[in-house]
Amino acid sequence: MPAIEIADYEDLIAAAADWLNRQDLTDQIPAFVRFAESQFNRELRVRDMQVRAYTTSANELVELPDDWLEHYSLTTADGGVLEYMTEANSNRAKGDGLAGETFGYTVIGNAIELVPAPGADMELRMVYYARLPHLGPTQPSNWLLAKYPDVYLYSVLVQSMPYLKDDARLATWIQLRAGMIESLRLESEAALRPRGGPLIARVRPF
Repeated sequence: MPAIEIADYEDLIAAAADWLNRQDLTDQIPAFVRFAESQFNRELRVRDMQVRAYTTSANELVELPDDWLEHYSLTTADGGVLEYMTEANSNRAKGDGLAGETFGYTVIGNAIELVPAPGADMELRMVYYARLPHLGPTQPSNWLLAKYPDVYLYSVLVQSMPYLKDDARLATWIQLRAGMIESLRLESEAALRPRGGPLIARVRPF
């Protein structure tokens, strides 16, 4: 099969169709892409997914960003680190009637719950793992496709499993994808280790 350079969404669709060599699956490939992205969001927590966001609030509950997947850290404007608490510990602290300076937080639904409530404007800085932007005609690329097009391609191919069923190629694709995902994680872990410089996360508003 001819080599296809995968630079954007349309290239990915074309490459997947080429590798599958199943013209009857052309209409299903965009769904395979979306399923692959859902799997990425469930299993990946790597440095390229980290985003830094700022907000100011006097409320107990602070709404999470729309693309939030998982918390990483929450600090105040002066660098104070807020402690992550379980919901049970948060409820216990509130039941004890704690007041004063906010020292912790938990995540309830689509909001951060500050413990205790600040009562006055408080500047917050959150680093979190952001959901991978879905590819499509209006979002032709994202950081994962730009850096690891092979991971994207093999993930899309694996999502064709319900249609291909006993296709002998599936075992190879699954194995290659697993190795690529593990390499991606190891690369991220190495990059997150302190080496004398600060971690720079992408910045976006709450």
